[in-house]
Amino acid sequence: MYVVSFGQRAETATTLAGVLYLLNGDRESTGPRLEETTVRHVERGAIPLVRLSAGTIGVRPEGTARSVLAQIIDEVDRFIVRVDGKVLRPHEMSRASWGAVMVAGRLGYFPEQVIELGQADAGPLFHTKDLFEDTGPFDMVSYVESEFQRRFGYGTNGPLYAAGQIPNCRHEVHVAYALLRGEKLRECVLNTYRGNERYGQHDLQWMHTLIAVPSLRGALTPDQTQALCNVMRHAKLAIDHQNTPKLVGIVRHLPANATAVQVDDALYAAGVLPPHTVAAPRAPIGDSATAISPLAQRIHQLITERQFTEAVRKATADREAMHITQRHLDEISRRAAHARATAGFDWANKVALSVLERNVAQLLHVFDTAKDWNVDSKRALREVIGVDLIQCTASQRRRRIFEMCNFSADEQAAWESRAAIAKVQAGAAREFEDARKQAECARIKIETGQVMNGREYVDFCIAAGFSQLQESSRGAARRYWIHNPSHRASRPLRAKDGTLAYARARLSQQAATV
Repeated sequence: MYVVSFGQRAETATTLAGVLYLLNGDRESTGPRLEETTVRHVERGAIPLVRLSAGTIGVRPEGTARSVLAQIIDEVDRFIVRVDGKVLRPHEMSRASWGAVMVAGRLGYFPEQVIELGQADAGPLFHTKDLFEDTGPFDMVSYVESEFQRRFGYGTNGPLYAAGQIPNCRHEVHVAYALLRGEKLRECVLNTYRGNERYGQHDLQWMHTLIAVPSLRGALTPDQTQALCNVMRHAKLAIDHQNTPKLVGIVRHLPANATAVQVDDALYAAGVLPPHTVAAPRAPIGDSATAISPLAQRIHQLITERQFTEAVRKATADREAMHITQRHLDEISRRAAHARATAGFDWANKVALSVLERNVAQLLHVFDTAKDWNVDSKRALREVIGVDLIQCTASQRRRRIFEMCNFSADEQAAWESRAAIAKVQAGAAREFEDARKQAECARIKIETGQVMNGREYVDFCIAAGFSQLQESSRGAARRYWIHNPSHRASRPLRAKDGTLAYARARLSQQAATV
């Protein structure tokens, strides 16, 4: 028996692994302070404690590596795992007891918790010269793993928690799946989890339902039970002693491996689950409430009908593949119908107004696109105005847009020439603005000691007569200068800080002005 004292409070543990679990394991708050903590064995006396680099507390019992590990595993075997000759499974132990077993299993990988590792002993192989000079190094990982397999029938990661699954060391996982199978568990084991949602909050939420409702344990297959609990939880409906018989009766007729979709459908058909709520539709107001022309009305009709059809078709395909529930399909259908009935005329009126005003720039933006772009608007234009912009080449499409605005071929050429010039000018203006913003982020100190940003520096140089850009290279490095031909002087520029780009843009702007 070990006595662990935390200041004025004391707790007991039957094993040294249990002591380590008390000191370091499964704590919601910070661990105990080393100077206020003591450990002693009722027969062997006090056991030294140390603070490890990981912030945990280690113990230093007397003995060699093998003797200490053997003692710890033997204590776990005699006092925790093997009761009356039977090896207990994790869910048959308390959480603290299973935590002590896992602490013992981790000692092969983290022996510093119980053994003082020297500088030459760090690593997976611990050399014990007093016992194993003739046999070589002592492999603690293999020793602990083999002892667990020999004594308990499973490794240091724990046993399988269900048929066809993999080993797992989490106590709550074994408890949850034991409840699924309907096995009887001691109340002292369940009390650890009863009302404590932090255990299994991400993957075992259904465990708490099984703890609260004993009649649900083992009443259905594991898949059915998990799906039922998850569906009811997402619907924010409780499972209690009153509705459990009805729910079990509904789900029992489903396949043994029933999914959440199948359970949701069955509960929906039985009236247990209500339909998904859909917000009441709001009619558009203001200018978007009505169409300004027959063209706008037709564009709006084609777009809303296509959106409704696509939403319903996709949802129906997902439903046929059993990817969504019937409730979800009904919800999507209602939302699509509401969207079709309440969609505004903003886009349709914008396009129709561009046609009425002969706004060539806006019409080119909308209609001078690939065949599969703005198809609804192009179809409406063909049906109402009689201009086909779908079954034609790109040049024909562009010419028809200008003809719709009463432009001759010469007028079209003149308009496109002006648009090209404006586009180049707009691009140059954007580049100039980008270069200016980047240059303003730089800080440059000139020979007088004055500090200015990159834009101010370049403007200062140009105002002083620096009007030429020069560059030189040394190996792979390139250097840039702004040169004053009158004084034969140069000042440095850098590409990275934006001063080169800004200087190039300013000089180009200055040359264009001249």
